[in-house]
Amino acid sequence: MGRFFGLFVVLALAGFSMVCCSPGGGQLFVEHDYSYEGHFKDYKSFNFLECEFIDSTLLCSDIQDAIRHQMEARGYRVSNRAPNLLVSYNIFRSDLRFRGYQQPVIKDWVVREDDDATYKRVDYNLDEGTLMISLIDAESYQVIWKGYASKMMRNANFKNNYFKGIVRSIFDQYPLMATNSENTGYGR
Repeated sequence: MGRFFGLFVVLALAGFSMVCCSPGGGQLFVEHDYSYEGHFKDYKSFNFLECEFIDSTLLCSDIQDAIRHQMEARGYRVSNRAPNLLVSYNIFRSDLRFRGYQQPVIKDWVVREDDDATYKRVDYNLDEGTLMISLIDAESYQVIWKGYASKMMRNANFKNNYFKGIVRSIFDQYPLMATNSENTGYGR
């Protein structure tokens, strides 16, 4: 029993370091917020808004590939015609003051759709190198979920898939599955 517990602690710490640490070895801060107006049970498809990074199309494709992989792993499909969700992302190269919210766990809220849920404001001082990913309801153009990771560091020694782990850490905060998949993730 003691060996099992020790192995569990080692595995848990290894998983924690993957989520909280950037490839450069620094602490990666990851958080998310969502809108109580989102119709999370209705979303099935997505597409990207146009990439606006002027310095690198490679940067756009790296991030889009990582996001596409995470969305498809959750059962969402890419659609060029009338997607339910639009995906936007941006990297803030300077420090950023950002207002977030402390909220119920998104998966729990989606199951109950608690009309009495409130937003509890939290102000963050995010360090340079913040990647922010937004999911936008394509019908209302309202941001329904936003995930962000701060303290990213770009290094010439990193492989092309540098953003894959960071995007995964952000999407670990979005445990929902598309309604068109076998496992909806809503506890049914």
